[in-house]
Amino acid sequence: MRVVFAGSPAVAVPTLRALAESDHELVGVLTQPARPVGRKRLLTETPVSLVAGELGVPAATPDSAEGLVEAVGRWSPDIAIVVAYGRMLSERERDSVPGGWWNVHFSLLPRWRGAAPVPYSLAAGDTETGLTIFRIEEGLDTGVVAATVAHPIAPHDTTSTLLAKLADIAPSAVLSVLEDCQSGTLSTTDQRGEPTYAAKPSPEVGELCWGNHAEQLYNSLRAWGDEPGCFAIRADNDQRVKILGAWPVADTVGPPPGELRAHPEGVLVGTGTVPLVLARVQPAGKPDMDAGDWWRGLPDGVRFRA
Repeated sequence: MRVVFAGSPAVAVPTLRALAESDHELVGVLTQPARPVGRKRLLTETPVSLVAGELGVPAATPDSAEGLVEAVGRWSPDIAIVVAYGRMLSERERDSVPGGWWNVHFSLLPRWRGAAPVPYSLAAGDTETGLTIFRIEEGLDTGVVAATVAHPIAPHDTTSTLLAKLADIAPSAVLSVLEDCQSGTLSTTDQRGEPTYAAKPSPEVGELCWGNHAEQLYNSLRAWGDEPGCFAIRADNDQRVKILGAWPVADTVGPPPGELRAHPEGVLVGTGTVPLVLARVQPAGKPDMDAGDWWRGLPDGVRFRA
């Protein structure tokens, strides 16, 4: 089959490489335009764009429906595979590919429809997730399902580790769907169950409220620690302290929520249940550091806002 691939971040690369190495004809790649990245705001291509260049596959970065339809028209694909492309598709764009646009979504739909299914799953304490390949239609992640693959969530998975695992299992599921499409044996099912939603998070989602249970706080760190980042607020000066590494200590009696104590492995923080040990932090305006070193430089009585 003639396949066009649409994707942008690193999690889309394993599927792109698998398509390029398959018996299908990868006729083109759609990805987001280069954007400024980092403090120096260097114009940077997406990981998918870089790999497409490495593979010698034509790529386009349209910023309008007209540009996308024009690119697809040049390539004349039978079907489109999407992994984290980063834009919604209009009816005109969806109609530009006769076999439809099939999206790899990193959850078991209809649970966690939306932009950030993996961190929401971790924050909720889910023990299982997976991926769903569905046909893109007008609704938000509502299309018919061609394949699902369940995957367990390890107790210490973070958004980055879990995304990497799901990205690695996506290619085989995509190739299986393409084989069924080519043979005419593809069957689809409607999504079943009560949907939940994973909207793009705000920066404030990472604020840690120390009166919550330690498990809930740890799940928030697993979910949001990478992006947008988790933080505590000092009660004495309202400054943010980024929390870069922490874990609950079940066999220790902790101080009241938000209060700090010295600990051999860092700093102990009280929660609504058992305490957390902070291993690394980043105070406002300073580089990241060992939490114990940060603690030793604090005035007496400093605590986090609970």
